[in-house]
Amino acid sequence: MFLAMSTAALARAYDELRPRVLERLLDMRATLDPSLGRLDEATARGQMNAVLEHLGNFLATGDLGSHRAFLQTFIAMRAAEAQGPASVLAMMVAIGETAAQVVQEQLAGTPDGSELTLLLTRVTSSTARAVNDIVAEELERRLAEWHVVAKGGS
Repeated sequence: MFLAMSTAALARAYDELRPRVLERLLDMRATLDPSLGRLDEATARGQMNAVLEHLGNFLATGDLGSHRAFLQTFIAMRAAEAQGPASVLAMMVAIGETAAQVVQEQLAGTPDGSELTLLLTRVTSSTARAVNDIVAEELERRLAEWHVVAKGGS
């Protein structure tokens, strides 16, 4: 009888493949995000490894609140580097897709590979949705502030 891998086991499988995902991302970092291509390898490695590590935590825990907090921090960090939310969104989706591709290559034809690929696809979708929600919330906040200023005060 086939038993599906637990989420914890899938997260462990992801962690085992994470170094390969990181190397693939480093190889393509300039096409992933031009600003990453301008960074030295150690800095780019650190940024991408932090994202991959956090994705692994999200895979293991499913804690959307923690994931959103990380994404808000990451969006702010990238904004400080003059990168807008659209580039963060594109980068996060590309990282998720690259992780899924590595899993498909390394675990091809196995139930574990299929399950982990599906989970990574769901996490990537949740990440994209969360980034869009964070941006929408920030725009709403700014619009509310603008209305207050436009009315001339508090």
